[in-house]
This record gives sequence, C-alpha cells and structure tokens, in this order.
Amino acid sequence: MTDAVRASTADGGPAGLSGRHHEREVLDGLLSAAWEGRGGAVALLGEAGAGKTTLLDWCASAARGVGARLLRCGGVQSEAALPYAGLQVLLRGVLDRGGNLPERHAAVLRGAIAPDDAPVGDRFLVGAATLGLLDELAAERPVVVLVDDAHWMDLETMDALLFAARRLCAGPVAMVFAAQEDAAAFDGTPGLPMLHLGPLTDEEGAALLAVRAPDLHATVSSHILGLAQGNPLALVELAGALTPAQRDGSEPLDAREIAVLPASWRVRRIFDERIRALPAPSRLLLTVAAADDTGDVALVMAAGERVGTAAGDLGPAEAADLVRVSGRRVVFRHPLVRAAAYQGALLAERTTAHRALAEVASAAADMGRRAWHLAAATVGYDEEVAAELARSAELFRSRGGRAAVAAAYRRAARLTEEQEARWLRLSAAAAAAAEAGQVELAGTLADEARPVSSPPAVARLASVRAALEHEEGRPESARLLLVEATAEVTAHRPAMGAWLLFEAAAMAWEAPDPVAAARDTRARAAGLDFGAHPVHRGAAGVLDTLEGAPERGAPAIREFAGHVVRTRHERSLTDQVRLHGWDMLLGEYRSVHDEAVALERECRAEGAVGVLPRVLLRLARLRLFLGRHRDAYTTAVEGLEIARDTGQRHLATMLSGVLAVLSALDGQEPGGTGGGGGLPGGQGAAGRQGPDLCPDVAPNPFWLTRAHGLLDLGLGRYDRALQRFAALTGGPHRHLMVSVHSLPDQVEAAMRLDRAADAEPAAERFARWAQATGTAWAGALELRCRALLTADDAGTEEFYERALAAHQGDGRPFEEARTRLLYGEWLRRGKRRADAREALTGALESFERMPAAAWANRARTELRAVGAAPAGPAAPAAGADLVGRLTAQELRVARLAATGLSNRDIGARLFLSPRTVGYHLSNAYPKLGVTSRAALGALDLG
Repeated sequence: MTDAVRASTADGGPAGLSGRHHEREVLDGLLSAAWEGRGGAVALLGEAGAGKTTLLDWCASAARGVGARLLRCGGVQSEAALPYAGLQVLLRGVLDRGGNLPERHAAVLRGAIAPDDAPVGDRFLVGAATLGLLDELAAERPVVVLVDDAHWMDLETMDALLFAARRLCAGPVAMVFAAQEDAAAFDGTPGLPMLHLGPLTDEEGAALLAVRAPDLHATVSSHILGLAQGNPLALVELAGALTPAQRDGSEPLDAREIAVLPASWRVRRIFDERIRALPAPSRLLLTVAAADDTGDVALVMAAGERVGTAAGDLGPAEAADLVRVSGRRVVFRHPLVRAAAYQGALLAERTTAHRALAEVASAAADMGRRAWHLAAATVGYDEEVAAELARSAELFRSRGGRAAVAAAYRRAARLTEEQEARWLRLSAAAAAAAEAGQVELAGTLADEARPVSSPPAVARLASVRAALEHEEGRPESARLLLVEATAEVTAHRPAMGAWLLFEAAAMAWEAPDPVAAARDTRARAAGLDFGAHPVHRGAAGVLDTLEGAPERGAPAIREFAGHVVRTRHERSLTDQVRLHGWDMLLGEYRSVHDEAVALERECRAEGAVGVLPRVLLRLARLRLFLGRHRDAYTTAVEGLEIARDTGQRHLATMLSGVLAVLSALDGQEPGGTGGGGGLPGGQGAAGRQGPDLCPDVAPNPFWLTRAHGLLDLGLGRYDRALQRFAALTGGPHRHLMVSVHSLPDQVEAAMRLDRAADAEPAAERFARWAQATGTAWAGALELRCRALLTADDAGTEEFYERALAAHQGDGRPFEEARTRLLYGEWLRRGKRRADAREALTGALESFERMPAAAWANRARTELRAVGAAPAGPAAPAAGADLVGRLTAQELRVARLAATGLSNRDIGARLFLSPRTVGYHLSNAYPKLGVTSRAALGALDLG
C-alpha cells in the first residue's frame, strides 16, 4: 500500500471497508501507478450498500494524503436526462485551468459545462477535451476522478468520461467509477477493468461488526449477520438502528417483516424511518436537495425558500447523519439516503420541490434544467410545458446531447394531448435515441409513434427502424421497412422517397441473398415517380450492380457520386460521410481516396470523433487497395481504437477485417479476433504489439475469409486458397466488392492446380466488371487472368507485357508486383533466366517496399531458383526502413511531429492528451535513432 493509503486506513478506514482486501489492492495499484505517472481507470460494480461509495471515500482519503487534486461527482436519477449534468458538477470548478487547451477543445468544454453557452458538437470530442483538461491539471499534481452512481449519470457525461478513461496512458490521473451490479452504464465498454463487489463472508462481516458495534451480544451479532446477507452497509445500519436493550440481547428482535426484504431495502427502510422522524420543513428541504443534481447549497436554499423552508431546517437532517454541508455543496451521506428522501416523499412534495427548482433555474438562466423541473412538476397534459421541453431538446441537440434530446422529446410527448403532435415528438425522440446508441429505447419509441401521417415523420421513423434492425443483424427486415416507406412517401415527397430507396438499395448489399433483395426492391419501387432525381439514379445503379449488370450500374453510380460531391455542403458532415465513396464500386480508388482524406481532415477539424471511424475504415480499405500497406495498417488501427471507444462494434469488425488481410499479406496467420496485431512491415515477431489488437472484436467474416485465402495463395497452398476464394465469389454475396477482388485470385489458384474449368468463369466475370468500369488497374488484372489461361507461349507473353504496360501509373503497386511475380515464374519455367531475374527482382523490391512479406518470400524463392541470391528479411541493409520498428500510434505521432506540430496540436488531431503524445514520442526516438524532435524532419517516415 502507499503511505497515504496506510494513513487513511490506520483507524480502520471508512465504515464498511472490512473484508475488501482484494478491492483495496486493486485500487491501491491504480492510485500508486497514477502517482508514478501511469494513468488508469476502473469500475466498481455491486449492489446498493456493497461498499462502492465507501471505497470511493477510501480513494479520496488516499488522494488527499498525497496532495492530489480530487474531482468527484455522482449521478442523480431525477436529472439523468440533462446532457453533461455530471460533467458540470465534476469540472465546473476547474474549467478556468484549461487556458492552454486547443481552442476547439476549450470551446466544447465551455459549451458542455456552462449552460446555454457555445454549441458542443460530438460528445466524444467532449471526452477528448476532458482528457486534455485532466492532463493540464495533472501537470501541477496528481488527479483523482471519482464518479458515484454512474448508472444514474447522464449518457453524455458517461460517454465523455469513458472516452477519456480509455485513453489515460501517460500522466498521474486515476479514474474510479461506481455503479450498481446490473447497470448498463458499462455495457460495450471494452478496455475498462471491472471490479465486482460480492457479499462479505460471515467472518468478514463479524470483523466489521466487532469494529463498528463492539457492544453487540453474540446472538444479536449472529442475527444481524443473517439479515444483512454480506452487505456491509446493511450490517452497519441495522446494528446502528438497534435500541440499547436490543444490542445487549435483553430485548428480542422482531425482524419478521424486514427479513424478507433485500439487504439494500432493509437499509432504505432505516433511512426512511430517520427521514420520517424529521420535522416537516426539514423533510421538504431534504426532498428539494434530493431533486437537485448540482449539490449547490445556495441553489437548494433558494428553492427551499420558495416552498417555505429556511436554511436552519437542514440542521435536523445533518444531526441525523443524513446529509452534510461541505463548502458550497450539500452532500448526502449515501446514495440510498437521496433515494429515500426523494422516493419516500409524497407526489405533491416532489412536484412542489421541482417547481421551486424550476423557478431557481429560470433565475439562473439554466433553461434546460428549468424545462426538466417543470416537466417533473407537471401531472397530466400541459402543452406549454411540452413545448418548452421540445425547445430544450433542440438546445440539447446543439450541445451534442442526443440522449437528452430523446428524453426531452419523449417526456414532451407524454405531456402532449393532441395525437399527431404526440406522435411527431415520439418520432423525434426515437431518431435521437437511435443516434445516441440507445437501441432498445429507440425501438420502443418508434413503435409508440405509429401511425404518423407526415411524410418527413414517416421517413424518419422508417430510417430509425431500419437502423435498429440492421444493428440487430436483420438487414433484410431493414430493407423491407425502407421500401415500404418509399412507397408511402414518394407521391408527396419524390426527393425524400429517392433517398429512402437509396437506403433500401444500400441495405440490400447486406441481405442474406443480395441479388434477390435487389430484384425485390426494384419490383416494389416500379411505377413510383421520383422526378428523375439523381439519387434515384444512384439507387438504380446500386441495384444493377448487385444484380450482376455492372455495365448498366456503372454510369448511374458515377453520376450519383458526382452529385454527392457537388452538393456536399448542403448536408451535415455525418451525411457526407454516409453517402461518400459509392464510386469505390467502380474501382475509382485514387479519386475516392483524395475525397476521403478531405473528409478525414474535416472530421478532425470539427472534432467529429463518432463519425471519424467510418472515414478511417474507408481510408484503410483504399490504402490497402492502393498498395500502401503500412498506411492502411496505421489507419485501421486508429479507426479500430476509436470505433471500440465509441461503441461502434460493426465498424470495429470491418476494420479488424482489414487488419486481418494485412496480417495475411505479411505472412502471418490472421487471428479470429483483433485482425492479427502484427505490423505489416515484414518484421515478424519484432513488429508485434501483442497477439491481438482487440481480442474482443472478431473480423468481418468475408474479409477474414479473404485474408486466409491470400495467405494460402502467398504460401503456395493453392487447393485451400481455391476453396476460400470460391466460397467468396460464389453464392448470394458474389457481387460484393470483396468477392469481385477475389476473382483474379481464384483464377490464379485454379490455374496453379491446372483446373481451367474453375478459372474460366471467374475470369469471365471479372472481365465483364473490368470492362464496365473502365479502370486501368482492372484492365491490367483482366489481361493477367488471360495470360494465366492462355496455352500458347506467344499469347501468354503478349498478355503479360500488355498487363504490365496497363499497370503503369494505375495506382495498384501490389497488383503490379504480383503480375511481375507471375510473369517471372512463367519465364523461369521457360528457362529464360535473365528475363525472369529482371521481373522477379522488380516484384521483390515492390513487395518489400509495401511491405508484403508473404509475397516477398515467394519472390525470393523464385530468384534463388534462377541463380540469384537476394538478401533475406533478417539481414536488412544499413539505413533500412526504421518505420517498421514503431507501433501504429508511435508512427502517427512521429509523422505529425515531423511536420512541426506541437504535442498539444498533435493531441487535438489524434484525440490524445499532450502528455500521451510526449510518451509516444519518447518511445519513438530511440527506435528511430534520434534524440530530438528536430531530427524527425530528416527521416523518411513514409
């Protein structure tokens, strides 16, 4: 234990800590690491009274013992829908210390913490800004952040804090969360250690009673142990509630009624009784304090005056050890006390308290809180309050509070009597809940909103329901919802109908049978008049391509892609990202890449952290296709980290699939989870960051199959490779891009096995696609396939030479190197050793530059067969590539540092703290053989 921890527990520590030895060891390790500059976080989970708050108190004592800065907040059930309510309590007193933050980060923090201030934007950017502020504070002294009742914390605060918590690395910052065992607060939160607080053993419970109630008779102690069921707070409070006669055993305990209740409810009953014993004004003031989430004593007292109480009325509650005033805050002794004070009050008392708090909030210009308190004070329908809630919802939207928007519209709907208006508000609530990732709630709200007659509401609900079905793995159901809405909306709003049809066409790509889904979509939309809208043309092009008619689909998709680019400023960044890149279906990788780079830049500039992973997925795939394997790797790793941190599991599996392919190209078996984890630099074990980047994220199965197929092909396991590629290119998903890309691979594997009957149909399909798209690289691969299939030597050589000519400047260096490798192998078999050496040497150099170790090894083997002696991968020349020594994060940081950006600017770009940036740079310097930032500019960092 640290000295501070020892000091805090010298007298037994806070009540209820007996027996929590393992938990204290874990927390002590966390705090000790923070004192030494290694940040971290943990979540405490347990039933009410299990000791979570006491352990937080224990951490607070340790923090004070070393002079650390303590930041603490707790969730409040009555205000769980207010965006950033918890963050306001946590950071309001230190916001002025963020003067060195990048302006964008400072602005979003001001918008989150100061009511009615600047717009916030992406809630994950608030997390990055919070991380930056904690880093600023930690430059002075260690920081400990304690979050109690996280299950009642608003979603925006939790998203921001968890984003920051998962990125604590270098710096003296420790974060500890506490929540009920069955809470969903940490669902989908990989990377955050969970500490589960089970019941105390009888021996531990007896030890606790011996300290807290040493005068208990042995039989009474035994009886209390049975009632408490290992709950430490129940032990302490049940013992404390006994009369002297009951304590010494002279008066029997009548616990028949209380014995049937759970331990936490037994404690609640004790607190209920204490509260009922208070004078009426004290009870009412306690209800006001329980209904408020700020803990601001001045605010509570001002509201109390409006209900007829005075400051002195808090005295009896303090004397009863229910609350205490600490500085400018009212602090409840335990979350169960707050629950008892609020839930035990009469409805009239609660509404009176909320109405008073609304008046105080109005005076403080806090319109969001005012609206919520007014809603809580309203019974029945009230359009005026409902309208104010709807206005507050739009205020919450401007501050990035999607969950708060959903909650506000939902409550507004409950207060709305007019049926159509209620449904419209419910549809708005459903859309916001879906955007916030509250899948189950969004579905419930969408079901409640039916039927709506407004075309925009119909379209919105259809999109919400479709997104939910897709999230649950039912893309076909999602498609049908969108097609039905298309038919309902198009007659009134043709453009809106066109967009719905496009969404349906996009969803068809993921249906169990995409071809049948495409045909059904086309049939259901037949006869609808979309007014020649370019989006309708794009939907038709997507359906044509899915149905295996790329010659019809290519012109329409090209037209749609141009429309999206021309009109990009007419839509939000989220919609820009969603609609961008469909011309990837045409193999237009370089132009799409340039547009994606611009979108990435915009996402980083606007702090659109939640949108960024989709852009990074697109960039990672494009860089893979363009042969920029190292860039693809660093891009995919960053995308995977952010997708996981923001709870976007579907994107994480796709990014993991890209990493699986890169691992295969590097000669490593792609893992079943995490996409492998090795650097794609031919470095072998030296380049690995561990067996799995994200052990909990399995790669997309199509990409994983392609990865295994490529590895088999690179290692000469042609029979296995053919089986994998045939599985990809056959069946209902044969028109997916991963399948189209696998056709030339299938041709190569089949011809290696002299199975022309398997190769010819694949070559013919690819030729149709290549001719329809007209891209140079596709034409080169078509020629390569023809070279493999041609029997006479003159024809084979002509096709190889034409393929290599077509490859010139086509932007696909990996495919060009593969063509050279195949040509060189054919030349070697024809005894043309000098020509073979030239082709194979060119292929090897390209494979090593990318890098693609599996294919480089194959080229070396062929060169040795023609009498050449290429250097092996274990013997690099002096001054060889240094970049392969770096982790993906170190490489990203080093590249940005080489451009002259400061640690703060790099952190803002990568959503890291400046201290973490410095940590990665300090690790990169010795690997690169430099000692300063200035020397980075002279290196080739790719």
